[in-house]
Amino acid sequence: MGATDQEDQLYWNRFRNGEEVAFSWLYQRYVRVLYSYGMKLNRDSDLVEDAIQDMFTDLWRTRSQLAEAQSVRFYLFRSLRRKIHRSLRPDTELAQPFDEGTDLWQPTLASVEASMISDEEIALQSSRLKSWLTSLPARQYEALILRYYQDFSYAEIASIMNISEQGARNMIQKALHTLRRLAIVLSLCFLGIGWLLKIFFR
Repeated sequence: MGATDQEDQLYWNRFRNGEEVAFSWLYQRYVRVLYSYGMKLNRDSDLVEDAIQDMFTDLWRTRSQLAEAQSVRFYLFRSLRRKIHRSLRPDTELAQPFDEGTDLWQPTLASVEASMISDEEIALQSSRLKSWLTSLPARQYEALILRYYQDFSYAEIASIMNISEQGARNMIQKALHTLRRLAIVLSLCFLGIGWLLKIFFR
């Protein structure tokens, strides 16, 4: 467990014991990143803001019933996703269902040559990548966000998105396969989609 996780757990336990300062600390620490994640799930800013406020309100109301959290960040992300999902109209889905299928492509991370790409080339490819990401199915895009921006493990992504761990792996691999295919079609020189995503989402 890293120092950040230990600090989170310290404040989480103090919050569970009714300490308002600890609760405020957790809110200030995570509200922006939760909002950013929520907006990836639904572009209705009012809905996302309400979901975050409702989630923290529920946390405070039920604080004495909460258990210790092995990862506070994971707990909050999963809780927010469920809250947003439940806030949608009955005829609206958070994302399209995904057929887990089989492994599609095992991404190769950047080689040593990646460090030689110029800043201009990185900026150009990042711009193209941004437009391609928005064209991905919503659940694939969300999985990439959780993996490359939030650094969640496949097991954590599976739990957050309510799918199997293999399903999470397949979903990310399918998204990476699509991005790589687009790069090849347009004759672009990607020296590692995973590496570029790390730069794009940092």
